[in-house]
Amino acid sequence: MTAEDHRRFLEMDFSDAKLEELADIGKIRIDRKKSVEEKKRQYLNQVKNPYLVKVGDTMVKIRFANNGVSFEDAFENLLLMA
Repeated sequence: MTAEDHRRFLEMDFSDAKLEELADIGKIRIDRKKSVEEKKRQYLNQVKNPYLVKVGDTMVKIRFANNGVSFEDAFENLLLMA
């Protein structure tokens, strides 16, 4: 993902997306035996936009507070739990 892609994905909102085009987070499959870097690659290849996904028929916007855990740390924790 390029810096431009990252910025574009981060700025997307519900009005910019169609439910049927979003990845359903419940259907994402990651190989738990892979390295964290490979798990990130697998996730991003499947989900496309890590900030805007769906759970069933519900759109979900993922955001992080500036004073909390970084996106990268939260993402790695998510992959380690999967």
